[in-house]
Amino acid sequence: MARIPSVFSNNRHYMPTEELYIGDSNHGDITPAFNNIYDVSINFEKSQKLANYLRQGELFRKGASPGQFLALYCSEALLPGSQIQTSQVDGLRQGVSQNYATFRRYPDVNLTWYSQKDYYTNDVFNAWLEFISPTHLASQGFVSYGNNTTDRINEIPSFRRLQYPNTYKCPIEITAFSKEIKGKFDRQNRPNDLSVQRSNSITYFLQNAFPVNIIASPLAYGKAELIKTTVSFKYEYFYVDRGARNNFALNVTDNNKIRNPIERTEEQISAESGYEGRGTTGTDTSGRDFDFAGDFDPSEGIY
Repeated sequence: MARIPSVFSNNRHYMPTEELYIGDSNHGDITPAFNNIYDVSINFEKSQKLANYLRQGELFRKGASPGQFLALYCSEALLPGSQIQTSQVDGLRQGVSQNYATFRRYPDVNLTWYSQKDYYTNDVFNAWLEFISPTHLASQGFVSYGNNTTDRINEIPSFRRLQYPNTYKCPIEITAFSKEIKGKFDRQNRPNDLSVQRSNSITYFLQNAFPVNIIASPLAYGKAELIKTTVSFKYEYFYVDRGARNNFALNVTDNNKIRNPIERTEEQISAESGYEGRGTTGTDTSGRDFDFAGDFDPSEGIY
């Protein structure tokens, strides 16, 4: 018997069009998401030394941390991607080439911010790069940064010494969300009593991120345009959290049982405890298990 295509077996061929844009579903909001509602936040406070250095350049108090203040001006962002690097084995099965995963890579992320008239955006990211690779003035004892820009310009024998990575790496959060931030109107409530609610969202938590490239911003006579600053970031990895809402409640991944790709069975846990299988395969003449560290005393030497 011929296999029935999925579109027919799941009855999607006569799905009403309104189901594609009305999100009143007990299974969650299934309407398509838009790409123009998002937030980007940098937690500079993760490195207090870096946060203090950035605040030293504030000409006027902003009333918020640099990362929270810049979140209002991020004009272009992206949800990060990831790549699995593979290797290939030929002939393990005759006439077949097989591929397997060897490494996971995380490509750079490019984020763009509007520049304000006081150029605070430019100052923050230029200062971040300067903090990573600060100028040292050789004529002032090799430990001086100078009192002002003029000192650094006039100092010919200067050099740069890089900071330790844990002092300049920070976490970044990129969140895409929907506009359903107001609860449904209840006739028993007054119109101004509509409560703000958390909407559908997905958040990428980029760990240990730092800027590696500030892309040049063009200036030109002619039609005026907004100045934008684009910065490329490297990071080590990311984690993802998601929130979904239906007619009744909001479910968040951390509030439910987290998917565990390395969850072990009871048999595996019992075997790893060292109480099963000892004295058989993988033991020496004394019955000590090579896979169980408790059988070996370092003071007895190397086996």
